[in-house]
Amino acid sequence: MKFTSTLVTLIAVLRSADAKKDKEEDVDVDVEMVDVDTKFVVDYPTYFPTYAPTVKDEVSSTGVYGQLFCTKLHFFLHLTSSIQTSSPKGFLGNDLIDVPELGIRLDSSLTATKIANVGQKVQLTNGESSLRWHNWMDGATAIALPNGNHVYVSNSEDDDGKGGVYGLYFDKDGKPYDYKQLLSGTTWNCSGGQTPWDTWVSCEEHSRGQCWEIDPNPSSDYHHKPQQTVLGGQDGGMYEAVAVQDDIKKADGPTFFVTEDQSNGALRRVETSCRGWEALKVGGCSSKTTYLRFLNNQRFEWTSDENLGRQSASKHYPNTEGITYHNGKLSFVSKAWYVMFTLDFDSMTWTKERTGRKLIGQGSFLGQPDGVISGYNQRYMYFTEEDEKGNGMYARDEYGQYYTVFQAMSGQYVGDETVGMAVSPDGKTMYVGYQESGVLFALKRKDDKVWDR
Repeated sequence: MKFTSTLVTLIAVLRSADAKKDKEEDVDVDVEMVDVDTKFVVDYPTYFPTYAPTVKDEVSSTGVYGQLFCTKLHFFLHLTSSIQTSSPKGFLGNDLIDVPELGIRLDSSLTATKIANVGQKVQLTNGESSLRWHNWMDGATAIALPNGNHVYVSNSEDDDGKGGVYGLYFDKDGKPYDYKQLLSGTTWNCSGGQTPWDTWVSCEEHSRGQCWEIDPNPSSDYHHKPQQTVLGGQDGGMYEAVAVQDDIKKADGPTFFVTEDQSNGALRRVETSCRGWEALKVGGCSSKTTYLRFLNNQRFEWTSDENLGRQSASKHYPNTEGITYHNGKLSFVSKAWYVMFTLDFDSMTWTKERTGRKLIGQGSFLGQPDGVISGYNQRYMYFTEEDEKGNGMYARDEYGQYYTVFQAMSGQYVGDETVGMAVSPDGKTMYVGYQESGVLFALKRKDDKVWDR
């Protein structure tokens, strides 16, 4: 009891000090990413879990020993940040319950159904699919089709030209009726993003990776004509995810943002001059690419100098992954740092927060944030997680509070990661799964309401 009381007091003091530090300006902090086990500088994309924060805090007046203490302290604070004192409730205010047949703990007001499994044929309304569910599924979206149908578009992060994109087609009643490959011959298709004209951009995550546009609509003239886009540039890179700012008042096209999973992977902004299939086509409409650069006083700018952008990424936002344009602001995660950054375009300022820091109820968001999407009506943001154990899916409300949607049961999905979040066009189904285990779930509310209501 004495130890527990002392620990709680220590946690309160340390978290209070850490919260104060969060409010201070720290844009001039020099950062080196270090693998905790090997002590070598990390300069590779985060293909596999990093089991401890790879952040070295700035040297303060306490010297080297103080610096080492602060580094360990920040990890301790991250671990203790999910110790809950509130009632044990899940995402929709209900207890989490075990679903043994799926290996997850789920908010009791939700239902979960497994609809696909790696290496197995998909059960369709007219029998089985000819193809087996793809390996290493990753980023995804759900796109509306004519007659109330929709398609779940899913990347395959397989290697050596075995990656690509697949489509699982659903009728107006939510029943799957077709499954086929939409892009082949690519490598490590990680994530991507949906365009305003209902195509999917799939990004490769290797040294010369590119971002490819796919039209999943079978009745489209471009359905069988996937194309390389201007988003990857001439040299390519280890690209992750895509977000879109689409101001319908603009006479020209929307603006795209692309993350890159490298220690110096600069966030790039691509401004297009038209809409539709020609907007991102190489040799199509004109476009302009600039790169995110953090300035003093938590301000930022877009620079045409890629080197300046990469220097800023190395110092402030390395190894970026999930990204979304949410309620007029751009948010993206630095997986290695367990941090989400948010850019305010009106004030040209940025903020950051540790993902899962304010988790309400049961569960714990202690792993690395990976994917992030906006909900049906942008009331919530949703996150997937890469962790050694307990990985799951989480929601964040407008007040910065996090909630567990579901989480792996003890001993399940060890070393795996949740992937493939996408909301059906009617807002009632959330698709999500586990990458290495290769399972895809469909989650629904028992009251049949949309997810964000």
